[in-house]
Amino acid sequence: MEQSKLRVAMLSTGEEVLHGDITDTNAAWLSSRCFEEGFALHRRITVGDSLDDIAIELVRCSQVSDVVIVNGGLGPTTDDLTTEAMAMAMDVDLELNNHWLTELKNRFERNGKTMPKSNIKQAMLPEGAELVDNPVGSACGFAAYLNECLFFFTPGVPSEFKQMFDNEILPRLQSRYPNSQKREVQRLYTFGFSESLLNDKLASLSLPEGFELGYRSALPFIELKVFSPKQHSEISLVTDAVRNILGDRIVGDGIPMLTNVGSLLRHHGVTLALAEKFSGGYLANWLSEDDDTRDALLQAWVLSESALNAEGDYNPLASVLAMATAARENSGAGIGLACGDLDAGRVSLGLSTAVGDWGIIVKPRRNQSLNDLRCYAATMLLDLLRRYLEGQDMFSDIASLVTLESLHIPAEELDA
Repeated sequence: MEQSKLRVAMLSTGEEVLHGDITDTNAAWLSSRCFEEGFALHRRITVGDSLDDIAIELVRCSQVSDVVIVNGGLGPTTDDLTTEAMAMAMDVDLELNNHWLTELKNRFERNGKTMPKSNIKQAMLPEGAELVDNPVGSACGFAAYLNECLFFFTPGVPSEFKQMFDNEILPRLQSRYPNSQKREVQRLYTFGFSESLLNDKLASLSLPEGFELGYRSALPFIELKVFSPKQHSEISLVTDAVRNILGDRIVGDGIPMLTNVGSLLRHHGVTLALAEKFSGGYLANWLSEDDDTRDALLQAWVLSESALNAEGDYNPLASVLAMATAARENSGAGIGLACGDLDAGRVSLGLSTAVGDWGIIVKPRRNQSLNDLRCYAATMLLDLLRRYLEGQDMFSDIASLVTLESLHIPAEELDA
């Protein structure tokens, strides 16, 4: 079967997934893996823990898809109904798989336990089904046909599901459909663009056959993905063309912004100090998520916001640069970063070094929650740091923010 005609679907089961009690990370992961391996999904479906509903959906999937990967509902409890539903859809009985029953008993015995009777349910499979091994969990997977559609059944535990797909299901798909075209993806993380502006900038880009652009917006970044056939000769040419269009708005090339900044700090051997008012420790917590940024951060202060002077002589840029300088000098760090007060929707940000200081005041273009504005303020500070370390222009237009004022004070003026 030609890859262009192969229809692959995913069916997720479980009330907790259907009602949003948990995020279906398995579905997102499988969509990405299948796309990269040349088996792009044509649909995803979620159904609750109802025997009839699952059985009906299995039949419906078999009528419109060639391959269906079913996730969840293989456990030992009464609400795990997927196996029984497949037997109902196939109009066959459940039968005991003695191999898996023995395997389960041995696993429990190796841990010094006796297998509960409820686990016998996990060794019951529809007649004619092929067992799919699960080396790390009690729920075996299985494969079966319904209306000439090939089904794979997998447990919902992410670590088990991912291992089973990569080690058991994917090799079966590759063997059965050898003409599938693997995909590569180059990831560029941007800050400062809106999706519409990013799309407009790239609209004139001519892509070779088999190439696609994808966008993923996750506040405050937009991740641009360049999809291409595996090892295509023009991958680097296309990606370089995209880089040239995006310019200094790329905050991470193949890696997220924080990882990029951490690598820059390590490369330059630079240390940091941080003082935050409005951002309230947002950036300090963020920096702790990466080994390199955490190692570079010598000290971080979270300060209460000031009672702003009603007389009008309060200078937010001077204040935030004084904070950044004090943080740097008091800690002995190479760079000081500071986030000032929130004043009538405006936030002041500053970066201090031995060769000069940079400050900026921004406000949101439209209403934002305080948490979103804190996120943008912390990202602006991190971007100032990135621009300084990369030797870029320090100030750039940000789609979601308005720059009210910016200031650069060279070292010679600081010493004057």
